[in-house]
Amino acid sequence: MRVSIHPFLIASLMAFGCQSGSSSPEARPDAGGGITDGGLPDTPPEVAYLSPTDHLIRASMALRGIRPSIAELEQVRTDPTALPDIVDGYLDSPQFGATMRDLHNEALLTRWSNLPFIATDELADAQTGHMQASLGEEPLRLVEHVVMNDRPYTEIVTADYTMADDVVATAYGLPYDADGPTWQVTHYKDGRPAAGVLSTTAFFIRHRSAGQNFNRGRANAVSKALLCTDFLDRDVVLDTSIDLSDPEVVANAVVENQACASCHQSLDPLASFMFGFKKNLIAAQIRKTGYPLVDFFNPDQVNRWKRTNHRSPGYFGLAGNSLSDLGQLIADDPRFSLCAADRFYSFFNQVDLADVPLGAAAHLQQLFIDSGYSAKALARAVVLSDAFRISHAKDEMSSYVVGIKKASPEQLSRMFFNLTGFRWVTVSNVNLRGGPVGRVDLLTDDTVGFSVLAGGLDSFFVTEPSHTTNATSSLVLRNLAANAAGFVVTADFDTADAGARHLLTLVGPKVRDEARIRAQLVALFERLYGEFETADSEAIDQAYALFQSTLERTSSVPHAWKTTLTAMLQDLRIATY
Repeated sequence: MRVSIHPFLIASLMAFGCQSGSSSPEARPDAGGGITDGGLPDTPPEVAYLSPTDHLIRASMALRGIRPSIAELEQVRTDPTALPDIVDGYLDSPQFGATMRDLHNEALLTRWSNLPFIATDELADAQTGHMQASLGEEPLRLVEHVVMNDRPYTEIVTADYTMADDVVATAYGLPYDADGPTWQVTHYKDGRPAAGVLSTTAFFIRHRSAGQNFNRGRANAVSKALLCTDFLDRDVVLDTSIDLSDPEVVANAVVENQACASCHQSLDPLASFMFGFKKNLIAAQIRKTGYPLVDFFNPDQVNRWKRTNHRSPGYFGLAGNSLSDLGQLIADDPRFSLCAADRFYSFFNQVDLADVPLGAAAHLQQLFIDSGYSAKALARAVVLSDAFRISHAKDEMSSYVVGIKKASPEQLSRMFFNLTGFRWVTVSNVNLRGGPVGRVDLLTDDTVGFSVLAGGLDSFFVTEPSHTTNATSSLVLRNLAANAAGFVVTADFDTADAGARHLLTLVGPKVRDEARIRAQLVALFERLYGEFETADSEAIDQAYALFQSTLERTSSVPHAWKTTLTAMLQDLRIATY
């Protein structure tokens, strides 16, 4: 593919000459899946691909976090060419919007349950769990709005608006229509420059800048999230003779010392765009002033770089004045679209960013640009690609080929609710920071819930998900399955209309007929696992034996179904795809 050289690319190559080898092109896989660093063969490995129905399951789970319907499975089983049209429908679903929030939280890291918010008079009725979830979601909801309305993806860094629910609007003093949608477009009134997610208070509170940092950490957070370039990955030999306790010595070193200047010559001008926002926010300040946080941004402080790092705002050698300029410079930078391609490929294929094949990223980047920066088109291209539908490598030496995917805590939450109607939430009146937590999703919360234990992230201490099964994720799944099984059996048998039930649509609380029970098990295998069994298959024999042995011991049909479904819902086929 022919790629033109952009001025930004030239500037980035000059500015990033000291990057570590771990993120250099030579260390990344090539388009065929081979590795070009000389350590592994550069020829594509021989791989096995998923069947059309298994590909549909993987696409549905990746894009929505829920299993496809039986009707969709049957349609693709009969006609595999129907799969792309079904995927197009998935891209318009609200679950895809939730997936976009999950994907971008791995970059922006604003879902942090220890945000320093407390309930004061203005938010006295807001429970802690609701507050934390809402305030950290602000930039993620903005991304979702851009994606789901199929607006150019560049708008996430150029938008002149933000998104707010009632909690966010109250906390930040934003206009809000109580009769409108829960999350709605609104605008800051404090004079801050408009730059999409880069203008959100949630981003600046999460990425603090204490002491003499002067927004450098924030600048690196922007570079890492939006350009996939981490200053901390640079291969720099540090000068340990510098007295870091002396601000004047440090200020001089970042300009005069060669080792320091190699990074700070591009990092500090980037940080200078971000003056005007408070360094930090603590609960004591909120107790003193209450809401709204009207002074979190101060327009009079935007030129504070003149008294701190003494570097005017700049973007890798290109000048700018305001945060709005920074957003536009990022949007125009080819690294931004390439980073988006990398992140979408990495997220959906569950591989590290550094392991995204260069050829695949370049292809996706060009498709992304040609589509008018449509995130839906980018996601579609990823899940319909050959790389996404790989089942496994036939060559045992090709262990770097990623096949099976593991459901994230967010996917487990959506999938179990979709399958059973059960949501695993707090039931007791747990208090946190002097206020009630409220009903918190235990799968997605990391303070009173099990998100990290299930392989998720807390966006502060744990900033990358785990894509492998371990002891804690197995324990979470086991307990989730037991609770969901008990709930769905009771709920389904309390619903007279079998067509309105979630899982047990062919049996009732008194049905002991073996043929009907086996027929129900066949339907469950298709709904839960996407597997097409016959009533006399070995898998159905084993499931029926479990049901029958429990029935003989307890004489309770509901209990037998709870036991059977507990086993089926904690099977790894549920947690993987």
